[in-house]
Amino acid sequence: MATKAKSATLGAEKLLSQLVDGLNQINKKLDSIIQLNKNILRIQKELLKKCGIQGPSVTERKISPDVLSLLSLPAALRKTVMVLYKLEKATAEGLAKETGRLRAVESAAANQLVRLGYLKKKREGREVYFYIESPMEIEK
Repeated sequence: MATKAKSATLGAEKLLSQLVDGLNQINKKLDSIIQLNKNILRIQKELLKKCGIQGPSVTERKISPDVLSLLSLPAALRKTVMVLYKLEKATAEGLAKETGRLRAVESAAANQLVRLGYLKKKREGREVYFYIESPMEIEK
């Protein structure tokens, strides 16, 4: 009987190890996607500058996330915004703790919301905090 329990434990450990490896690969791919997105935005900005197109960039727009604009967002982004209403200011790690998603996923979502103009971000020391500039009042 002891050998069956030991065999089951080894099988579970192997499965958990495979899951951790898979999650690490996903995190690496998400980090690569985030970096590619930054490069695309940089190239787009340079191209617009060369073409002489002026005006506020996407990150300079101020959009107050009201009910209708929140409903138009994909569910993943909407979840991030709703958590920020609750926390008021948070790092990607803080967002991940609230949503139960990976830090890299929350970082990507929050940065996308910054690019869309729904959120702002600021660096305080080593931490990057995301926040809503003019949060709407939610009636309780």
